Amino acid sequence: MDSSKIAPENFQQPDEFYKGLGFKPGRGRQSKELMDRRCHLDKMGQDFQHHELCWSCGWSTNDQLGSTYGSRVRILMSRHNRGLWALGSQLLLKDIPNDGHGPGNDYITYRWLRSQSGLDIPLLDRMEVLSKPTDKTYLLLMSRAEGEPLTNLWHKLLPEQKESLRGQLFLILKQLRIFTALGAQDVEGGKLDDLLIGDCPVPRPRYKKIGFTADKWFESLKSELQVGLAKKHKTKDMTIIEAEYQKLKGRFPNPEPYVLTHGDLDFSNIIVKDNQITAIIDWEHAGYYPWWAEHYLCGDVAFGQSSSLLFPVLYRLDPGMEARIKDVYNKVLEVRGLWESCKREHPHYHDRWYRPPFSACEPYAGHFLRGVAGGIQEREHTIQDLNLLNFE
Repeated sequence: MDSSKIAPENFQQPDEFYKGLGFKPGRGRQSKELMDRRCHLDKMGQDFQHHELCWSCGWSTNDQLGSTYGSRVRILMSRHNRGLWALGSQLLLKDIPNDGHGPGNDYITYRWLRSQSGLDIPLLDRMEVLSKPTDKTYLLLMSRAEGEPLTNLWHKLLPEQKESLRGQLFLILKQLRIFTALGAQDVEGGKLDDLLIGDCPVPRPRYKKIGFTADKWFESLKSELQVGLAKKHKTKDMTIIEAEYQKLKGRFPNPEPYVLTHGDLDFSNIIVKDNQITAIIDWEHAGYYPWWAEHYLCGDVAFGQSSSLLFPVLYRLDPGMEARIKDVYNKVLEVRGLWESCKREHPHYHDRWYRPPFSACEPYAGHFLRGVAGGIQEREHTIQDLNLLNFE
């Protein structure tokens, strides 16, 4: 987290955080410099009209002029229609549309891991859903992990420190991968978003889910894969396309066993203090995936950032993985390449409302984009290339 955004709780020294303050002793005289700075502002304060200064937080002229309050609730990060807020120095709050597609899996997985006896996986001390299931906004309260993301540290660590972290992660993943399932699902048996193949570049709700078995997975991708095969083989002949589809399915790597997987072991989700992993966070994508998925997602979703940490750990957990993983990648990427060659569209995704400038002196505008706003139960998904297939 960016510590510069966290308001300190030293209430007697606001100048430690709020820049540009001018100090005047209670019984003393203010400096000429401060008098000059305040002259115009004080005149404005004598004759003002109440109005809102910040449309996002609601701060008004009354708040600015008539209180000693400086908010300890501050935005740390925003993405799409999601916000992460710092509540003081020890708590965080996720604020997200409650449409069934928010980070509920983060809490579900956290709660499930906490319920398993004998596990020694570093988690946040506290996670609590504040909203009701019927509320339109999903509010998730979390404690702050001690330390900082490994993103900030990895490049500064000595080889022996990196090896120590690999050893710690080995023990964590060894416990995690003991848990297996008969097919792809989250820890409560729900469906997983398809981040492996049918991964449209849109936020939740994603249209494609990973099928419980390889056959069901391929069935959910069939139309797009058929279009991709038609393009590859330059044919509309469904007999040829179907034969190639079956060959493709037959080449696909065996997904079994389905092991409990974090799904996003990026450095930013590994919190470290004094070279000890204090928390693994953001279990939003966690669930039972094919045995090779943690490796694949590290290289794909995290763009390989944490591969120097994770790959040696996975090879130690599964000594045969290193020899097999290249073949797995080639076969998975073959399927994904065919999927991506099919043109797809999400109607109304790019509808937007442009914001007015934040203020006259801060003319930053931006927009509200319908496609990332949330509040919908299912993503519209159309295939533009179906005319390439001859269904007669």
